[in-house]
Amino acid sequence: MRTVSLRSPAPATVPSQFSGMLSRSRSPMIVRCLQRRDEVSSIPKLEPFSRSRIDRLVKDPPLLEKTKDDFTDYCSTLEGEESCRCWTAYFELRDLEKEMSQEDIETLIRQSGGIKSLIDCVHGITAMQKKQEGKFAIPTVSNKETEKKIPFPVPDGIPKSKDELEEEEKARMPDSSHTRLLRAMGRFPAWYSQAPDHESD
Repeated sequence: MRTVSLRSPAPATVPSQFSGMLSRSRSPMIVRCLQRRDEVSSIPKLEPFSRSRIDRLVKDPPLLEKTKDDFTDYCSTLEGEESCRCWTAYFELRDLEKEMSQEDIETLIRQSGGIKSLIDCVHGITAMQKKQEGKFAIPTVSNKETEKKIPFPVPDGIPKSKDELEEEEKARMPDSSHTRLLRAMGRFPAWYSQAPDHESD
């Protein structure tokens, strides 16, 4: 419990016409203020200005997450080509997050100094990566060239020429005695039916 006493100031010199009024006035007034300790403790204290790095990491969101939130807030305010360019940089930043380390991305964000300059930096890095990938890319053969090399298929049903028939006769193996006997003495099975004369060649 704390007590503070306040006394009224001493009367200054006044004219004689008001001296009678002052003599009839009350005695000096004393005001006392009482204050409890629980009321003092309920007042919130301000946090120290210089916080430690651990406190910042625990209470503040990571720099990369904060930058993404700033990106979305800034891109949502734009329109037209600027909005498209901003959102493209946002997705390029997410792709860089997979390829680069977190420390490199955080240094890039700090060195850029703002969202507008960060958009230009992200576009520049992505363009450089695409150029490097184009240099080392293996040239692929187009489909048109492969189609030209493939010979045109010969349709079925066309009668063979004399040269083709002679080649087949030369390539055929000589018949054995058993094969000749089967051709001369053999019969067709019950399930086989010969083609009629008008369909035979």
